[in-house]
Amino acid sequence: MKKNALAMGENEIGITKQKVLVWIVFILIGVNLRAVILAVPPVLPLIQRDLGLSYTTIGLLTALPILVLGLAGWISGVVVERIGERTSVALGLALLGCAAMLRAWSPSTFTLILFTFLLSVGIALSQTAIPPLVRRWFPMQIGLVTALFSDGLIVGESLAAGLTLPIMVRYFGGDAWNATFIFWGIPVIVSLVLWLWLAPSIAGPRGSQHSKAVDYHATTPKSELPEKKASSARRSVSALHLGIMLGANSLIYFGMNSWIASYNQAIHASNLTPLVLAVLNTAQLPASLGVTFFAQRLAGRRWPFIVSGTVCALAIVGWASTPAALEFLWAMLLGGSSALVFTLGIALPPLLAKPTEVARLTGLTLSLTYGVAFVGPLVGGRLWDVFHLPLLAFLPVFVASLTLAILGVLLPARAAFEQKMV
Repeated sequence: MKKNALAMGENEIGITKQKVLVWIVFILIGVNLRAVILAVPPVLPLIQRDLGLSYTTIGLLTALPILVLGLAGWISGVVVERIGERTSVALGLALLGCAAMLRAWSPSTFTLILFTFLLSVGIALSQTAIPPLVRRWFPMQIGLVTALFSDGLIVGESLAAGLTLPIMVRYFGGDAWNATFIFWGIPVIVSLVLWLWLAPSIAGPRGSQHSKAVDYHATTPKSELPEKKASSARRSVSALHLGIMLGANSLIYFGMNSWIASYNQAIHASNLTPLVLAVLNTAQLPASLGVTFFAQRLAGRRWPFIVSGTVCALAIVGWASTPAALEFLWAMLLGGSSALVFTLGIALPPLLAKPTEVARLTGLTLSLTYGVAFVGPLVGGRLWDVFHLPLLAFLPVFVASLTLAILGVLLPARAAFEQKMV
C-alpha cells in the first residue's frame, strides 16, 4: 500500500510539472502571436523613408493583420478540425516565424505585404487552435489557462511596442529596422521547438476515432470530475453573440488608440497624447495579470462583461463632458476594462461549446471580433468627416460599450457543475 501511495504521489508530481510546462509554453506562444505585429509600428517611419511607402500603404500594413485575422478566423476553425489542434499550432508558429524573418530579406513593398499576410495567417491558425486544446487538456482549469494565454498576448504587445526601438538603436544601429524583424522572429521558432517537444502528442485530428484527450486529472477522484450528464447541460451560444460582444470590446481598444492623437490635436491638447496613450495601453497589463488569479472563478460569469461595458460607457461620457486634463483617468478605465473582457473572453468558446465544436466556434468568433474591430474606427472617421465634430469619432466606442454590457446580460448563466471546477 505504501509503495502504491508513493507511486501515485510521484505520478501526481510528474503530471503537475508537465501541466506547468505546457502552461509556460502557452504563455510564450501568446507573447509571440502579438510581438511580431506590434514590433512594426515603432519602426514604420524608417520603413516609410527607406522604401518610399505612401500613407495608404502604411495604413494597409498596420491594418492587414487585423483584416486577415477577421477573414481567416472561420477558415482556421475548419482547418483545425481537419488536421488537429496540436498540428495547427505548430503549422501556425512555423508560418509566423518564417514569414516574420523573411520580411528582412530583400525588403520591398510587395514582400512586406506578402509576408505580413502570411504571418497573419499563421497567427490566425495558432490562435484558433489554442482554446480547443485548453478545453481538451485542462477541462477543469479553462478559466486559468486561457487567462495565462491572454496574459501572454498582452505582454507581447507591451514588450514589442516598448523595446523594439531601444533594442534596435543599441544593438543593430539606428536605421536597422529589418534586423528587428529577425530579432522578433527568432523567439517564435524557439516557441515552435518547445511546443513540439513539450506539448502532449495527439494521434489524429480532433473528432477522429484515434484522437484522444490528454487526461491531466487521472488521479482526481471521480466525484470531482464533471459527470457525463453534465455535458448535456452544457449551454449553447451562437458565434454571432460572442463575436459581436468580444468585437465590441476590441472596438473599444482599437477605436481609442486610433483617434486619441487626432482628437487631441483637433482640440489643441496634443501635449496630453503621449501620457493618455501610455495609460490606455499600460493599464491593460495589471488588469490582465490581476484577473488571472481569479479567472477560474470568473470564467463564464455574466457580471464582468456587464460591469466592464458599463464602466467603458461611463468613461466615454466622462471623456466628452470633463476637461481634457482628465483624459488619462478615462483612458485608464477603458484600458483596464477592455483587458479584463479580453482575458475572460478567450475562455468563452471552450466553456460554452461542445468539445467537438470549440474550434469552429472559436474561429467564427475571431472572424466577427476582428471584423467589428476593423470597421469601428472607419465609422468613427466617417462621422467626423460628415459632421465635422471630432468627438463623434468616439461614438462607435460608446455604442460598443453599451453593446458589450447588453450582450453580457444575455450570456447563458453559468452551470452549477462548472462552479465546482478546480
